[in-house]
Amino acid sequence: MSTILSQEMREKETRTHHEKLIWTRLVTVVLGIWLLVSPETFGYMHQPSTYSDWISGALLIFFGFLSMSYRFRWWIWGGVVVGIWLQFAPLLFWAKEPVIYLNDTIIGVLAISVGILAPIRPHSLDLGPEIPLGWTYNPSSWNQRIPVIFFAMVGWFIARYLASFQLHYINYVWDPFFGMGTEKVITSMISQQFPVPDAGLGAMAYSLEALMGAKGSARRWHTMPWIVVIFGILVVPLGFVSILLVMLQPIAVGAWCGLCLLIAVCMLVMLALTVDEVVAVCQYLNRVRKEGKGFWGIFLKGSAYSERGVDTRDPGFRCSIWKNFKAMVWGVTVPWNLLATTLIGIWLLFSNHKLGYTGILADNTDVCGALIVVFSVISWAEVIRPFRFINMIIALWFGVAPLIIPGNPGPLIYWHSAIIATIVIILSIFRGKIREHYGPWDKCIF
Repeated sequence: MSTILSQEMREKETRTHHEKLIWTRLVTVVLGIWLLVSPETFGYMHQPSTYSDWISGALLIFFGFLSMSYRFRWWIWGGVVVGIWLQFAPLLFWAKEPVIYLNDTIIGVLAISVGILAPIRPHSLDLGPEIPLGWTYNPSSWNQRIPVIFFAMVGWFIARYLASFQLHYINYVWDPFFGMGTEKVITSMISQQFPVPDAGLGAMAYSLEALMGAKGSARRWHTMPWIVVIFGILVVPLGFVSILLVMLQPIAVGAWCGLCLLIAVCMLVMLALTVDEVVAVCQYLNRVRKEGKGFWGIFLKGSAYSERGVDTRDPGFRCSIWKNFKAMVWGVTVPWNLLATTLIGIWLLFSNHKLGYTGILADNTDVCGALIVVFSVISWAEVIRPFRFINMIIALWFGVAPLIIPGNPGPLIYWHSAIIATIVIILSIFRGKIREHYGPWDKCIF
């Protein structure tokens, strides 16, 4: 049965909901007061960070009190902007004391959390289906988002640890695999070209990814498309670039960073698990555009469904751990051929010393290996399974590279490159099993 709420009823629901969230505005005010007294409390007066904290604290108090008014409730997002600044400020000022970095990043995350996670629109108005049209599961369900949030938090903690070394708070950085490799990478000439500690920038991005992943209900693919788009930008293109930069460390620096590789693994998993929700949103917005329903209004404010559509497939957290785990990876399958190309790419990353690749040819092997790993893993996501064909182009280049790149490689190099290229090209032909359906997008999965 359809339940159409009048504008008056919607207004009443929203006002009641706003009153219930007044405590979040008080939290913002308290965070501002905390920042105002922090320099004196923790003893870092007469530093640039002191003035930053005073101004940020005053702004948080202002936005907190202002957003208590129903009319100005959206000003809570001013606190989100201040929170982002607080994560960046210690990096910009190269804060001399670790308590400044700790205090600003924690308060910054809390300020962002209060603004992002507290819904301005009540969930009672989040009507409409939970599963996109033609799909067999909901890519915005909590089961789908929890792994992404978890791996983003892992990346945040690791990146903050690396940033602490770059800010000279600690004298030693631990590497689980490559000894001094992590230290060499994060103190390399490339890293020093950044005006701020690059690991700190990564930490800021990962914290935003985790918070954006936690924002919204299971219907957010149509109730708040803009959040999913921003979340997708943070995870997909930025994640892709960061993964490639990590995997190309032997070329740029001449060393591997073990902790950076752990972050890269987290980003690869996040990318494969996130892209389906982005596809669902793009699919929905494209339908809105074709139907002439006011694209930008729906993009910013969400849909206006009058009926509820419940996801009966989602197991819910009362079911067994195994059922919930399977729900977390709906839309992701690992065909044997793509697993094989992933392992081949990893082999290429370490084959230089084993087979005698040297010079530009060795660098080319690292690049090709990194690219094959990336495109193999992200192709585990069923919605972008055709990305596996990019490995054919990479493999073809890898096969002919010894004939083109100057040098005098031995017969072993020629045969190894030709055999690896042939295997990767053949393995990339097969699509592998597709378990789910994605509406009109099904025809794009070949």
